[in-house]
Amino acid sequence: MQQLSARVLACESRGADLALMVLEAPGIASCVEPGQFVMVQCGGLPLRRPFSVHAASDGRLALLWRIKGKGTDWLSRLDEGALVEMTGPLGRGYTTPVGRSHVLIIAGGIGIAPLVFLASRLAASHDVVLVQGARSADALYETPPILRTLLPSVAVCDEVHWVSATDDGSAGLTGSAFDAALPHMEWADRVYLCGPVNMCSAAYAMARDGSLSRAPAGRNGEAPLSLSKLADAEVSVEQRMGCGVGACYCCSIATLHGRKKVCTDGPVFRLGDIHWDEIVT
Repeated sequence: MQQLSARVLACESRGADLALMVLEAPGIASCVEPGQFVMVQCGGLPLRRPFSVHAASDGRLALLWRIKGKGTDWLSRLDEGALVEMTGPLGRGYTTPVGRSHVLIIAGGIGIAPLVFLASRLAASHDVVLVQGARSADALYETPPILRTLLPSVAVCDEVHWVSATDDGSAGLTGSAFDAALPHMEWADRVYLCGPVNMCSAAYAMARDGSLSRAPAGRNGEAPLSLSKLADAEVSVEQRMGCGVGACYCCSIATLHGRKKVCTDGPVFRLGDIHWDEIVT
């Protein structure tokens, strides 16, 4: 973990409420893993804000976030050359498969932020399908040109098979990212998720119960093997944080193994280990 001042190389709006920033931060970029995050000082606010790392290579890292408060709005307005105080990398990220695997990545909404980083790390040595869901076509993610210019390693994501879904049916399949991912579940050896609590909770419920109304049952009415894989899926949990280093306990969640701190025990957990009905949104 390092504390440093990162120089802004680019900052731009993405759609109505998203922002993308690329920073020069070699100390963090050289060791961060997909799923880890940084804590960023946003103006004069007393508490730093957590941001998943969206991409990292060549001494640079990118952040992608939804603007939803004073801190994130302040950050989105910074100009090139500004300095940003940050701490990282923090938390436990995704684990990578051993040996070539079929990888299914499911991103709901802003959950795409850490999963593009994961896809860029896996695409060269694994077969990757990335399913993204959004409210409508204009909210779907496309790799920004500035990211390709400043972090050319993201170009490896061109090797990923992308599948899109929208709530209103304006692009791709109609429905959620999880709905669109179901046809790929049997193919997958490993599953990774990040998205709204209701999407992750639905995935957990299907893994637990089979949810036969949405997926075909196996023999004797049992849930298909493809659904049972979901319990072992790795999911990044979004939760409000105070310190980011495990001191304040405000981000703790209930799991099968007792209460765990998202900032240090996570943010990546096994899907089946979380009591999703107790997650506060």
